[in-house]
Amino acid sequence: EAKVHHGADCFEMLATIGSFDNVRMLLAPLRDILRETDTPKRTKAVEGVLHRISRGLSRNQSYNTKTVLMFSHGIINQYLTLSTKTAKDTQKSHEEAELQKRLRVTGDDEVTVHMKRTDVGPKRDYLQANAHIFVHFGLEVVYHGLRRSRFDTDNAEVLGLLDPFVDLTGNGLYSRYNSVISQCCKIWAVLVRLPLPSVLEGIPVVIKRLFTLFHQASNTHSDMIQNCFKLLASLLRSKNAEQLMEGYSLPAMEDTVVPAVKDKKPPTSSGTKSLLDGTQLRDLIDFIRPDLEEPERQATAFSLIRAILTRRMAVDSLYTLLDGIRELMITAQTANMREICRLTWFQFLMDYPLGERRLTNAMTFIVQNASGYVFESGRTSALEIMSVIVSRFADEVLLPNAAEPFFLGLVLIIAKDDSSKCREMAAHLLPELIVRFDQPRLQRAWILLDQWSAGTANSVLAIDSELNEKATKTAIIKQQKMRELGRAALQCYGIIIEPLGDRFAKRVPAFLAAVDSALSVSLKTWKQAEAQLNAGQQAAAGDLEKIAANLHSGGNPQDKALAYWETAYMALNTFGRYVSASPQRAMGDANGSRIWLLAVRHLTHPHSWVRLAAARLIGLYVASADPSWMLEAEAEAQQNEDAAVVEEWEVPVHRGSPRFVLMSVQRLRDLVHGLMVQLNSRFLSAELGNQVVKNLYFVARCFLTAVPVDEAAEAVEAVEEEADSDNESDATSDAEEEEVEAAEDEDDGFKRLPKERCLIWLINRVGRLARTEIIRGRGTIEKRTYSFRWFAAIIALVPPTLLRQSSYMMPMASPLYRTSEDSSQAPSYPVTLPNGTVKSPAEQLEEIKALAGEVIRLAQNRVGVTAFSAVLGKIQRHVGDLRNQRREQRRQLAVIDPEQHAKNKIRKHEATRRKRQERTTELSRKKVRTIVRRGHTSRNEAPQ
Repeated sequence: EAKVHHGADCFEMLATIGSFDNVRMLLAPLRDILRETDTPKRTKAVEGVLHRISRGLSRNQSYNTKTVLMFSHGIINQYLTLSTKTAKDTQKSHEEAELQKRLRVTGDDEVTVHMKRTDVGPKRDYLQANAHIFVHFGLEVVYHGLRRSRFDTDNAEVLGLLDPFVDLTGNGLYSRYNSVISQCCKIWAVLVRLPLPSVLEGIPVVIKRLFTLFHQASNTHSDMIQNCFKLLASLLRSKNAEQLMEGYSLPAMEDTVVPAVKDKKPPTSSGTKSLLDGTQLRDLIDFIRPDLEEPERQATAFSLIRAILTRRMAVDSLYTLLDGIRELMITAQTANMREICRLTWFQFLMDYPLGERRLTNAMTFIVQNASGYVFESGRTSALEIMSVIVSRFADEVLLPNAAEPFFLGLVLIIAKDDSSKCREMAAHLLPELIVRFDQPRLQRAWILLDQWSAGTANSVLAIDSELNEKATKTAIIKQQKMRELGRAALQCYGIIIEPLGDRFAKRVPAFLAAVDSALSVSLKTWKQAEAQLNAGQQAAAGDLEKIAANLHSGGNPQDKALAYWETAYMALNTFGRYVSASPQRAMGDANGSRIWLLAVRHLTHPHSWVRLAAARLIGLYVASADPSWMLEAEAEAQQNEDAAVVEEWEVPVHRGSPRFVLMSVQRLRDLVHGLMVQLNSRFLSAELGNQVVKNLYFVARCFLTAVPVDEAAEAVEAVEEEADSDNESDATSDAEEEEVEAAEDEDDGFKRLPKERCLIWLINRVGRLARTEIIRGRGTIEKRTYSFRWFAAIIALVPPTLLRQSSYMMPMASPLYRTSEDSSQAPSYPVTLPNGTVKSPAEQLEEIKALAGEVIRLAQNRVGVTAFSAVLGKIQRHVGDLRNQRREQRRQLAVIDPEQHAKNKIRKHEATRRKRQERTTELSRKKVRTIVRRGHTSRNEAPQ
């Protein structure tokens, strides 16, 4: 603290709290120092103190505008004249130089000491050499007042006090010191925005002086030149410059196109003189061109360029400069720089006349970089400027010059770009572009989409085996490109369906044919490859789910099975958008009936994205359908029976009403089969699980609507014993459970099941899935979570008279009871939710037990405590009998097969030891340890 000098702080504090009348007292010692010396060290210290004083004055509470301006004008005017004089301009300085020359010693005088010399020169005064420091101080006081709004610029009196500073700071531009010129530029940049009468006359003089400074400077690196650039930009943007150039515009050029804004008339030409002549503008462009590559000076350069563009001044070199900015718009490293380049280039594009060739080259440049530039940042920048062009250009300029190239470029980006951000931007821009198309261009777009859609079916054709290796590789690449274009066409259809509205109605048949073809190709390819896998025993068909997580391109059966998953995903999503946009038209169109059946088949696709898209599409059908349609569909199905399906990948043609395509009992059973496969998947997501619950709930409503409650109750009583035996499957072993599940899925029994038992069959399927997870799915709770949610919906849906029957309640009550009572079903690993929250196994177990408890309470409220207690009692007896039976089997095993009994005990002890070790590791990880380190003493150091 003692080594720090606080003199400057004291000066600033005094300037802040003191009266303004005492400012000259603060400046007096500083003026004496500047009078005595011109050493850089001391003058720099004085400059720092003056800067602190100016900062303090700007924060002074007794700040008076008139006093400050009069003081500043006086000190600037006093010292500016003194600082602009050179040493050669005064007789006094000439006499001092002659005296110093005479006092210079030579020869023997160098060693002679004259004790009584009388020709010693007077003490030199350095105030003239240091006068610019006070000028800078006065300018800084004014600048701080302007920047911090200490002057009321709406007051006419204040404006009258500021007007003399226009000429004063203009004279300061002729100073020999860069600091004074820089400060004058800053003040002029502020004054030019004020309604001062002297500004209008001073602008041409200031511009002439600025160009003189530009020519004198060797480069643009100095702060003085940068401030001059800023001042020139402010002058060009000011209202005074607009007044000086009133009526000026670019002369019309032959074969040029001015990209007019919507609802804006193009400007007319005039002969008014420009503020900058051609030579000055060319020189200025040459000055600022190197600054475009320097990050420290780019902002100033672009500010000046945009000011030039605002006044619409043009020379040939300006077009060349803007071509460079167009390239910089793509290649710049920072996002801020790319945005500035886009704004500058688009301003040039909108306000300047461009030849037909130049405009075409510009649009081609944008499309090529949007689809082919190496880095994502450049492609997104090109897409940004493309979006602005589409939204701002008038139709007469956009359609002939940019519409079709933009369309092709956007489709290419959607089809092949690796960046999801670029694909999303292109998908967002395409509908904005397509709605601007007139009918001829829209018709050409339809032709292209039809050709690309046909490529999906052509890409699956077999390659001639007689081709050589090079031709085969070329054919494979061609097939891949056709597949990509077909997928892009489907995605484009989905993007433009809603924006086009009624204009898309004529293209619906071709669109539905493209979706049908894509889903058929996907289904055939997947099923054929799956059959090949099963026949060759290379991998089980169920393992395709795991393979889907690591896709590669090649010719092996796994890749063939999953080669068209993106095509299927796009087709399902596109058809879903069509259904969302016009549900009535989609449900009543006979051309789309087969697509619904293909969507049901894709519920079991190996890829999780395709499964989710198919489940969403079925959800759209469910949202528009009515369960009462099932009665009409059954009557219609007796008249129109589907043709027999020969191959597994073939889908029958629906001959009835399009809206009843999924409403028959057989179709609903097929739908349940696909939904149960999804619910039993190892890769079940939260979104897919919720959608499956909604779809299964609709199927349950249909089954309940198809049969009156009285008939359903009679059917239940007739098969009560069979239902009870089915619920006793809890007592079976794991192998027996698999046999029961396989027997339930037999096709013959599946088809012969009467519709009165369909709802019981559905409840048994879901209940068996939950019980299977309890028995074999140690460490998982996802299947039970969604099964219990569906149980809650069914309990609220089914009438209590049916729920009291054990055939309805037992399949649901059994897994609910075992989950709520058994504490050994904790998951083996934590789960991370989409929002980032991590749930421990204990939290997951508590959550599933709480859900089971809620469903049990709901069931008690619906059927009554007595009836539900009877069901729970029956389940408890089954569980008790099961445990006693297994206990007895273990005792018998010790006598019948001691070796197996010993292995079972060892396995049990190993599991217990492993769980104990995991519990110990978890506790040690959570334990807070305090480590105390002992200090070490040296050998020669005795302990204290």
